Amino acid sequence: MLPPRIPISRIPGLNRSLRLPRCATRRPYTQTSRQLALAPPPSRPQLDFLSPTSTSLPQPPLSIHLRRHFARLFSTESRNYYRRKFSGSLKLGLSFTAILLLFQVVQVGVRQAEIEYQWPTPDEWSWKSRWCLRSAQAHQNPEKIGKLMTDWAMVTSFLRDLLHRLEDPELEGKGIVEQAEGGFLVDGVGKTGFDITAKSEPWRRGYWQALMGAAKAAESLEGWMTDRKERISAPAEYVVGPSNPRPKPMPTKQKKVLHEEDCEPASPPPQAFYVKILTTRGFTTGQKVEAALAYADWLAYKGLDSTADEVYQWAMDIAVSGATSSSSSSSPSSPPLNPSEIVDTKTGILRNDGQHFPSENILRVSTALAVHQARQGNLPTALAIFTSVLKARRSIPAGVGEPATAYTPTLPRSHDPFRSFFNKLQTTLAPAAYPPPPPTGDAPPARTPSAVCDEAALMTYIGEIIFASSSKETGLAWTRDAVDMAEATMLEMSAAGTGSGSTPDPVANTRCADCLRVGLANWKTMVKQLTAHAEQEEDEAIEQAAAAAHAKASSWLSWFGRGSKSNDSLVQQKILERKRWEAEGLILDERRARLDWLVEDYTPYEGIAPNASLFT
Repeated sequence: MLPPRIPISRIPGLNRSLRLPRCATRRPYTQTSRQLALAPPPSRPQLDFLSPTSTSLPQPPLSIHLRRHFARLFSTESRNYYRRKFSGSLKLGLSFTAILLLFQVVQVGVRQAEIEYQWPTPDEWSWKSRWCLRSAQAHQNPEKIGKLMTDWAMVTSFLRDLLHRLEDPELEGKGIVEQAEGGFLVDGVGKTGFDITAKSEPWRRGYWQALMGAAKAAESLEGWMTDRKERISAPAEYVVGPSNPRPKPMPTKQKKVLHEEDCEPASPPPQAFYVKILTTRGFTTGQKVEAALAYADWLAYKGLDSTADEVYQWAMDIAVSGATSSSSSSSPSSPPLNPSEIVDTKTGILRNDGQHFPSENILRVSTALAVHQARQGNLPTALAIFTSVLKARRSIPAGVGEPATAYTPTLPRSHDPFRSFFNKLQTTLAPAAYPPPPPTGDAPPARTPSAVCDEAALMTYIGEIIFASSSKETGLAWTRDAVDMAEATMLEMSAAGTGSGSTPDPVANTRCADCLRVGLANWKTMVKQLTAHAEQEEDEAIEQAAAAAHAKASSWLSWFGRGSKSNDSLVQQKILERKRWEAEGLILDERRARLDWLVEDYTPYEGIAPNASLFT
């Protein structure tokens, strides 16, 4: 019997399902995009080593060949990758540049806030005018802003723009009036001043500061030229041109050269600014007196003594007129004050009748006139003026006089970094207010520590004149008293400032320190001269004693020894005198070392800062 047959289909795979198999779904993350070139690929790859070379086809230009070559190197994904990298780098660079720029702006703002705190400007001015004034004042004090030398060309540039804005009725000068049609013209000076009585007091004070700063810069830039194209200033001997065939070589680090055809004077003459102040209506008597004294001092420095005498007389007339008008306005019922009752306007000697007290301006002019007479060699006249001024200052009662002069606040400093940061933050967010107006100087000075220092300065002048003219011992005594008075005043001011916790007046401290420094220097010079004179007299006495002993050795007086004893006593006297001055010199050196913290500023810029820079 046959075994049962298994049904097997003759067609293989017939027993399987007739449904078509489904393709397995490919997962998204396993798919890769097709690597496409920039141009759609042809049906057959055109490769150089597979395609036959044909010498008949022209070769494409090199630029097209390189573009095709680099196009084959960059795919779509690589191009997107580099695009993202480039955009990210560009955003990072722009962000970093914006941060640096913002940091610089903040730093400049903080620095300008600090300068504004030290040298306030009128609030009514525009930001550009205030920027020019405080920048010019900061450049005039390079030791306070970390500079080595004063850049007077930069100061002139700032003040030229400021004065143009202040004197332009369309900008900051709205309300100023010319005193005559077209203004007055003075030969060699130019147009005189305006009538600024309609402007506010801060505006007038800022205008006066700009004119005084421009005058000081003009004094320092006398003989300098400015090249308009190269934008550089230098003395005239460095300018290359027909009038200067052999110019001096420029400094090593300065690559620019000044050409005569492009040069102009770096600044107008100083008298242009001084005369403008003196002829402007609206300035106070004290401001005009200060300008007149500065003008006269500059004329005396230039050797124009006769013109300086006229300007000193002009300053005296201004001071006397201000004092007369002030006394008549304070008491209208009283008779007008006669200027001859206060001072001799020709010589500057004060009357000191005990009833009429001179004003601060008259005292300043008389003191300046005495210094001028002393420089010219008129010591008796100078001594008479100094003694009359000293007597007048000492005769002023304590309750008479104007209040203390307002001073500019100083920038707070601290070695603590956190405290310094908070000080800067406070200075930036709350800048110092514009200070109140200072005294006009038309009233007698008040009895303040600075007034005592003025008396010490007068005593120093008197001692120097007496030492040089008549009595060396008397002159030295006056100098000692002046030093003692200045030292006591400085110590009193320091103790008062420390005890009250308030900041002492820097103007008064500077004046007292200068007085003490000059007094110590004069004292040292006098002692050196007296020591040298004593040494010379000692040598002469020794030589005289030796010659007398040799000449009288065989005479009958030698038996009794009368001549030798007198000569020996004279030598001993000269030795003691020399030792006395040497001992006083040692004591003075010790005192100078003890007062070093009062008179020294410990700044490396002293003696360098006032000079002009090379070259700007």
